[in-house]
Amino acid sequence: MKPTYLLVQSTFADQSYPRHAHDGYSVSLVLEGLHRFAVEEEVAEASKGTVRVVHPFEMHETQMSTWTHLNLSIPTTQIEARAHLLGIEAPVVFHRLIRDPHLNDMILDLHNTTDTAKNDQLILVLIDYLLLHHVYETPEVKRPTSPDPSLQKARAYLHAHADSPEIDLDAVAREAHMSKYHFLRRFKQAFARTPHQYLQNLRIDCVRTKLAQKVSLSEAALSCGFYDQSHMIKTYKKFYGHTPKEVK
Repeated sequence: MKPTYLLVQSTFADQSYPRHAHDGYSVSLVLEGLHRFAVEEEVAEASKGTVRVVHPFEMHETQMSTWTHLNLSIPTTQIEARAHLLGIEAPVVFHRLIRDPHLNDMILDLHNTTDTAKNDQLILVLIDYLLLHHVYETPEVKRPTSPDPSLQKARAYLHAHADSPEIDLDAVAREAHMSKYHFLRRFKQAFARTPHQYLQNLRIDCVRTKLAQKVSLSEAALSCGFYDQSHMIKTYKKFYGHTPKEVK
């Protein structure tokens, strides 16, 4: 199956966004303004001409900022496949902030290309360039401890039922053999998100995949567990700051 890359240009004015995570790599070139953000415990700023990288499952949030960026989402499998070809060990950890005019030009060329075949080739060249020039030589990868098996079971339940608009929190708590309130507390401690936030993340990642497959918005909403297209668009914008229609 063809990798599901997504590229979008967005402008944000005095915006902040809550903590969330994605299952792939996010590579953003700041075109104008200043993007203030926090990843895990680190607070940083990306100014004009800076590329910001967020790694898979890193909890991150945007602090009040005004900026314009080009954002490219790259599947983890594609990064790791190219890393394997280059003899680079996974998991791949890039520098979080990168100032590299050549990399900036590559992202801009990708944005300005309308030829699909050329677009795919440019992405592979861009990934290889990142791997060859901007990987930590001795990355210190945070390896989270494995959650309680009962919480893992509850999380698996969320994954299995994310495409249903009606998920009963009591039913999820029963999967973990806990009371609802005890479950809410334990789940947030383990995954840094409430079950509802985790579920929203799953559904939005589902929408991103559907958009890359050129599925209609109404079909994406239905297949990813939203009540309707309006509900999906509202939730999507809360996570990404732009609507699904803006995705290239």
